[in-house]
Amino acid sequence: MTTSPEEQALFADASQVKLERQQLNPADTAFAIQRGLAKARTRRMTGHVQLKWITAVLVTALATGWLLMGPLGSTPQQAMYSPPVQNWGDLEPFRELAGKDVDGNTISSAINNGYVQLVNRSVKSGIYQLTVNAVMADENKMIVLYTAQTDASQEIYSVPKTSMVNGMTNQSLGYSGISSLYTQNGKYTLYGRSTVEMDGNTPLPDQVKFDFRISSVVPDLLADTNKVKKDTKYQFSKPMEVSFDLDPKFSVPKTEKIKLNQLFTIGGHEVLLSEAEVSPLMTRVRFIYEPKQKIDYKTKLSVSDVVNPIEIVSTTKDGQKTKLSGVSGNGTEDGMIYSFSSNLLDGSQSLVLKLRGEPGKVYDDWQEAEKHMLELRIK
Repeated sequence: MTTSPEEQALFADASQVKLERQQLNPADTAFAIQRGLAKARTRRMTGHVQLKWITAVLVTALATGWLLMGPLGSTPQQAMYSPPVQNWGDLEPFRELAGKDVDGNTISSAINNGYVQLVNRSVKSGIYQLTVNAVMADENKMIVLYTAQTDASQEIYSVPKTSMVNGMTNQSLGYSGISSLYTQNGKYTLYGRSTVEMDGNTPLPDQVKFDFRISSVVPDLLADTNKVKKDTKYQFSKPMEVSFDLDPKFSVPKTEKIKLNQLFTIGGHEVLLSEAEVSPLMTRVRFIYEPKQKIDYKTKLSVSDVVNPIEIVSTTKDGQKTKLSGVSGNGTEDGMIYSFSSNLLDGSQSLVLKLRGEPGKVYDDWQEAEKHMLELRIK
């Protein structure tokens, strides 16, 4: 059996996903994003290390689909918004994924408004095949929709590793988050999405190379049914890649930058909501902690623990409300930048950011929590 460090890491990823599928209790996942970010902040700030991208703390949660579920109710997007009934054509199988994905409203908004490029390029290796079905991108984010398959000899398990790089320079475009969904038609096809967040300052590449591996379940060959069944074994494809040219339409800037400078007090700390950026695929908000003081790392951590953005509520001119879920966080020298999904293309007229209003308080249900939320108008 191959025991290279990369193979060992892939086995660990597959085993972790299996463990979480078996053990996760939705009742334990309230405000999972905020807890994950807080833990990452604690680890990063110990030893006076500057905060960096901490999107990685959310990846496993996104992949298993439980992140925004639990005692606070169903996923926010299901609670308030149903995508328009439209024919997504070749992308119709991804409607179910969008209904459960933390970036689901972004995907739905982009497809419904034609902000998508069909790719339909495939690569095959042995029993494995992956097709890049479509891509959507702006200066802040890129989302790839793909279909992974195995033949009938082994059940597909996951796509534990993906990355996107500039096809011309081989330079990474950023950290890739993964989400996937089994089809209802069998055990050999998996629909998924891979997402990269970018800094907005680097031009989009002309060509993208999508690197990945696929895992499958090795059949149990034990003939003696009286023996104790061994742990599930996984097999991994060789490293594979699909390259495609990116539509120039995505390079046309569409980001709205909004200066806010809204000062508020929470948990005994002053916090400034300084600005927001809204693009077709992402909404970002920036917080500055104790703006009138020079704070140390301990104070920054203390403020971070009480600043808990939950969601952004977007309202279009016809009154349709959409809850935009939080997807990642980025530490800065003086505070934090949080990223949310986006439905800019739907023509949102109002954006209201909601934060957990009473730090440390435990709520029995989503309705009770909403009553105590702090609301800050972005737009």
